Amino acid sequence: MSDEEKPRRWWLTLPGVITSLTAAVTAVAGLIVAVRQAGWIGPPSPPAATQSSAQVPAAPPVPSAPPTSGAAARAVELPALRDYTLGPGSGNVTFTLLQAELSPQTAEQEALTIRLRLTNHGNYDTNFWDRSFRWIVGGVPMAPDGGLNELVPARSAKEGRVKFVIPRGSADGKLEISYGDDRTEIPLALGAAR
Repeated sequence: MSDEEKPRRWWLTLPGVITSLTAAVTAVAGLIVAVRQAGWIGPPSPPAATQSSAQVPAAPPVPSAPPTSGAAARAVELPALRDYTLGPGSGNVTFTLLQAELSPQTAEQEALTIRLRLTNHGNYDTNFWDRSFRWIVGGVPMAPDGGLNELVPARSAKEGRVKFVIPRGSADGKLEISYGDDRTEIPLALGAAR
């Protein structure tokens, strides 16, 4: 054999044939996967994280401690004045108290959930979120724990819930609502719910 024949015939050997077939199969498989993910063949594949989470069911959350036996949610009496308008001029909003209740969470904690309506009187959308609310006991403010985060379109209204996790048997307190530079404090008697 001459040196000129070796480069032309290397692929005719068994290792050459296997290498050539492997390269061809890999290239075709890669092309099929790319075309399928692009949606040209069949529906596009969901992300890998979605597939794996669908295969393994999530475990239910485990409470840190059981609530007291047979305890149910108790209504909290609302003040006579339930509408509070805050904000300057045409950009003002009205917060309306609709309902408040205490419900057991654990042996040491309960949830104070306050349902409100925000009416946006302005010409622009506004945020309806936890950042506007604080629960104040003895001058100490507490942030909500409910995750309220809504956008209220101009000249419309939306309802939401603000949730505070407080120690069981907490003293009466005040709901602070802020909007821009305006603030108001609304006393709520938690003892009336017991």
